[in-house]
Amino acid sequence: MFVALRRVHVAASDFSRSRRFYGETLGLPEIGGFEKDWVEFGLGPVLVKLTPLRPGEVPARNQVALTLSTADLEACLTALKERGVTVTRGPLEEFTGRSAEILDPDGYRIIVFHSSDLHPDEEYVRMSDVDEKVKEKIALLRAREKGKAPAPAKPAPVKAAPAKAAPKKPAPAKAAPKKPAPKRPVPKKAGKPTPKKAAKPAPKRPAPKKAKK
Repeated sequence: MFVALRRVHVAASDFSRSRRFYGETLGLPEIGGFEKDWVEFGLGPVLVKLTPLRPGEVPARNQVALTLSTADLEACLTALKERGVTVTRGPLEEFTGRSAEILDPDGYRIIVFHSSDLHPDEEYVRMSDVDEKVKEKIALLRAREKGKAPAPAKPAPVKAAPAKAAPKKPAPAKAAPKKPAPKRPVPKKAGKPTPKKAAKPAPKRPAPKKAKK
């Protein structure tokens, strides 16, 4: 339904006086306004809108109170007292931290708050998780009171996604075994030529004898 607190309206019987109180005494930065009709002070995501008081009475303690967070309650209260601000209540120890109250010029309550380690200002919780968170805080507080407060759990380290293995390169195909080159027939060494036998001369025929005369 709701996503954030946007603005707190404060009605002032003396607009100029309250404007100086919120802007100069409390040191809230003024971020906008329109003459004497309204002025806004910004501190984080929430705005304080100051408007002139309409007819009526400011209730004593049954009223909406403005809460301002501080990192050092004692130092903050000391600085406010030096500026003429009276602390009307506190400092008080609470479950969520320490607080004190002051009043603005019209008697509106302003709570000055310092959160404990169990309730840091910057912690935001989903509504669906509130019950579980409250149980955790109570357990931590009880353990702290007994002097056995466990160290705050460290957030689990974010596991890096496992690196994808590089795709294996296909093994190079084995070269087919080379077929042995056909052996060339070794030329036979030529043997020594067989000497030809000389042909036997044909037997001479005897010449015919001449006849005697």
